[in-house]
Amino acid sequence: MEALSQYNETDTLRRVIIGRYEGYRKVPAYTELVNEEQKKGLPENSLLETEFKQFRQVLNDAGVEVLVPGYVGKFVYDQLTPRDLGVAIGKRFLICNMAKKSRRYEVAGIFQFINDERSHEPNVVIPDSPTCFIEGGDIIVDKGKVWVGISQRTNEEGLDFLAATFGDEFDVIPVYAKALSEGENVLHLDCMFNPVGENNALIYSDGFREIPKEIKQTYQLIEVSQQEQQALATNVLSLSRNKVISRSHPDCKRVNNLMRQVGIEVIEINFNGAPATGGSFRCCTLPLLRTSSPTI
Repeated sequence: MEALSQYNETDTLRRVIIGRYEGYRKVPAYTELVNEEQKKGLPENSLLETEFKQFRQVLNDAGVEVLVPGYVGKFVYDQLTPRDLGVAIGKRFLICNMAKKSRRYEVAGIFQFINDERSHEPNVVIPDSPTCFIEGGDIIVDKGKVWVGISQRTNEEGLDFLAATFGDEFDVIPVYAKALSEGENVLHLDCMFNPVGENNALIYSDGFREIPKEIKQTYQLIEVSQQEQQALATNVLSLSRNKVISRSHPDCKRVNNLMRQVGIEVIEINFNGAPATGGSFRCCTLPLLRTSSPTI
């Protein structure tokens, strides 16, 4: 089996890094609030432990190989959301340049996995400019395209780097999110847009400055309300083209049922700890290997 490959968001998930709850806020002096959601209150470690263990079990039951980052150190207080650290684009792995200082060392916890040589050594790509900001939650690889959210965390320089690096293999398409000053608090692209199933996508239209025509041409869109978006109803994890993991939460129920109506099996589990920090299932996972083999 390959060590690294991702061409579509909904291809069958085979290997994934999930968030590490152990050591969360172990040393309070290093805690940095990095988004607005965290100001409402941070989760207890006991809740994170319960929910991440259940999440891991669901992934294991689906035949997914689950990896957990190594402990980096007390100065990295939060390793819950590895999605932002990097992204597999085709057969290359991009290490992202994080906008927030407290998150820039998290990537050390996953080095052991991206250098796994069971079949080959991944082609690791690293931006060479300190002002080139990219976070994995703003990158979606799907249907020959790399969608890039220009948001609070990924900038135009990051977009240019992605176009120069991956433009020979993928169409690199910018997606502009509304800013806080425009009345929206959408942290990453995957909090307002997420492909699911064969040709569907969850979308929070009000989070966009303008929806790219390519999105409208490529997907049948399932609209998400502001209240549902705030509950991270968009931030599901696709196990395959016919199965996703989503929150068992009142504000996600309607969206979950709409996915079922288009033939997607929705596995609902309780997941309230990580969303209190601003991320749900997609944020808490970093896929390394997806294959286009039969669905699970």
